[in-house]
Amino acid sequence: MGRNLAQMTTGQLREEAQRAGIGNTDQMDKEDLIGALGGTTNARQGGGQTQKDPRPKGVRPQEYKNIPGNQT
Repeated sequence: MGRNLAQMTTGQLREEAQRAGIGNTDQMDKEDLIGALGGTTNARQGGGQTQKDPRPKGVRPQEYKNIPGNQT
């Protein structure tokens, strides 16, 4: 698919999904349809999920790992 799915209307995406044999397209919103068609709405492709640092600001990692319950 050389088209930019994000620029298509929801109706166009629904038609494409139906042609591709995807069911329940009437229940899907635009993001769901793009995902079902193998596209992505995320501009930053690749990589994994980013995680927030769980330690409080101003605490050194060496101190934080020694708090009961924070050992890994």
